[in-house]
This record gives sequence, C-alpha cells and structure tokens, in this order.
Amino acid sequence: MPVGRGKEYLSGVNRWVDEAIGGWRFAAAGVGYSGFPETITGPGNNSNSYGNSRPNQYRKLKIVNRSIENWYGTDPSATPCTTPGVDNGQCAFGAPAPNAFGTASNGNTRGPGYLNVDMSAFKDFHIVREQTVGFRFDAFNAFNIASYGNPDAGITDSNFGNISNQGNGAVRSVERHLQFSANYRF
Repeated sequence: MPVGRGKEYLSGVNRWVDEAIGGWRFAAAGVGYSGFPETITGPGNNSNSYGNSRPNQYRKLKIVNRSIENWYGTDPSATPCTTPGVDNGQCAFGAPAPNAFGTASNGNTRGPGYLNVDMSAFKDFHIVREQTVGFRFDAFNAFNIASYGNPDAGITDSNFGNISNQGNGAVRSVERHLQFSANYRF
C-alpha cells in the first residue's frame, strides 16, 4: 500500500505512526465457477436400467423462487409427473412408460456454483540491522460463503430438488478460518 514515509500518501508522518500504518501488503485469491451438470433421474422401471433410468423431458424446466430446500423452484414445471408415460401439460420431467427409455439428456440441469475468497495482510517490522519481526493475518473463505452440494435429482424421491449437504465431490465447503502468525528473522 502506498501509505507511510517515502510513499504517495501520508509521507510526512513520524516514525511511530509510520510503523503502525506504513508498509502493509495485502493479497487476495478467489475461485469461482458455475454449478456442475446434474442429471435428473427417473425410477428404474425398465429391464435395461440398474436402479435408475432417464425420465422423459416434456418441456424446458422453468426455475422460479429457487431456494436450498427447492433448487428447481416453485413453478409447476418443477413438479415431476410421476405417473409412468403421462404428461400433465405442465411438468418438465416425468416417469417414462414401463419398458421404455426416457427422452431426457444427461446433464440437463446445473447444481449450485462455488465461490471462495482468501485474503491476507502482512507486514515486516525492522528492529535493528537485519533483524525483523513479521506479522501476518490470513482469512480463509473471508466472506464466509457457503458452498452447497447437488440437489436430489430423483423425480420419484420425496425430497426431489432438496439440497441436504454442503460441498460436492470436487470441493469441500469450509467455514471461515482466521489465522494470525508472527516470525522473527535474524
């Protein structure tokens, strides 16, 4: 930071004030990305599925009033048609007819995104000759942003669209961590 003796701002301050406010360095690192593809799944109702199969996709999923409890929203298109092979005219996804393959593609929705910012502030205090005391403050997940896992994607599940965990396969969600450290160099 350009603050303190010999710098652009407050260059005329005395030595004690300069020791407190001058020479600080700051760093920040951020990682962010959109959500991973998520595939809506249907019941395993045909002889070629192993527990789950693809549902039919009747129309585009319209997401309104998204929340952690209801990731796909409250629009009628987000309520799946659970009667096999029957389209009610509103649902985006529905169970395929018995012994039929669904029409939905893989990766047809997206899970929550991820954002993390780590920040640091540090300064070296020169004591005598080559002796210094360094101070450092680190904030990991500085803004305490929660990262959520993917929602339940089974159209016949009672908690369809509910996110019940933090983090996902690639990232572990971490609460804010603060760390102070000091070192002496001679």
